[in-house]
Amino acid sequence: MEKVSMQETIIYGGAFNRPTLAHQAILQACVDYAEPRNAEIWLLPSASRVDKTIEVGRSERIEFCEALLRDVMSRTVRLGIETTELDRTQLTETYDTVQELGALYPTRSFTWVFGADSAASMETWDHGQWLKDTLSMLLINRPGTALPDLGPRAVELPVEAGNYSSTELRRRLAATEPYEDMVGPEVARLIAAKNAMLETC
Repeated sequence: MEKVSMQETIIYGGAFNRPTLAHQAILQACVDYAEPRNAEIWLLPSASRVDKTIEVGRSERIEFCEALLRDVMSRTVRLGIETTELDRTQLTETYDTVQELGALYPTRSFTWVFGADSAASMETWDHGQWLKDTLSMLLINRPGTALPDLGPRAVELPVEAGNYSSTELRRRLAATEPYEDMVGPEVARLIAAKNAMLETC
């Protein structure tokens, strides 16, 4: 029987509410990693979790992911957006997403991007030990967080992401403070367009 060729696909998940220069730097590092491997990259906008509620509509979430994709130099790497979690009716669990994507795309091998802070708590997640032992992972160091013990299929992806937080960005937007130094040009244009629409309402 002929062996099926697997398309390596990097999954970069997150709220991306709103995407900052840190998200852009991580995504660009993923592009640099993916290009020589002929891998693709999918953004995976997350839905609400037990510990985080995201009160932004589906279409707006996708718009900001599209803007983030436009802000990186993709070169030969194919970029896409996977809406599995946005389309799910129950709260997000990474294990469920891993199983669902594996069933939906049997000819793809997935590598998952996690921040060091998330990876450090992975064993406490639903099926967390299985995730740590099984997943191919790229681990991103966070300021002030040491990289945890790597799983058997995890590697560090060095990124100079800076200290840009979506929480601070949303605070600035709510306070009508300058925000342009925190985002890429395409994300800035989309934010400005959204603000202009609100002003005309």
